[in-house]
Amino acid sequence: MATINAAFKLHIENMPVEINTFKDIDEYYKQFKKEYKEKAKEAKEAAKAEKPKRKKGVDKDGNPKEKRPPSKYNIFVKEKYAELKEAHPDMDKTEIFSEIAKIWKEVKEAEKKEEKEEDMEEKEEKKEDPTPEIEEIQEAPSDDEAPKKKRGRKPKKPEVTEA
Repeated sequence: MATINAAFKLHIENMPVEINTFKDIDEYYKQFKKEYKEKAKEAKEAAKAEKPKRKKGVDKDGNPKEKRPPSKYNIFVKEKYAELKEAHPDMDKTEIFSEIAKIWKEVKEAEKKEEKEEDMEEKEEKKEDPTPEIEEIQEAPSDDEAPKKKRGRKPKKPEVTEA
């Protein structure tokens, strides 16, 4: 559908001759605008009716989508929510979730500390054993088998002009 300005230009060409005052022209424009908006609304609804609605949980082909597995945090919230709701039935949902978030933060910090400690222990063990473990001794590859080095750009040759 054309823009309202372009449509009005076409419509004004067919304007009756009796309309000659500004008041009449203004009423004529208002009437046109009202009709134009109604037509645009009908066209929009018709286009919307033609397009089928997609169902949630179904892809474009109509096959059911596979749900992602819940994250560790989601599992943690499910477990802790039930526990906190039983322990404190007077708490509302926002208070329970804020409490769960605090507990989750503490748990995550504790896990990070444990991981750091394990990493430090592994580093210490590696420092104590100076000989690396060698599973297999490999021969040096021959020149044919060795990967070729990448070369940089070749410098440009100066142009020689013949005199």
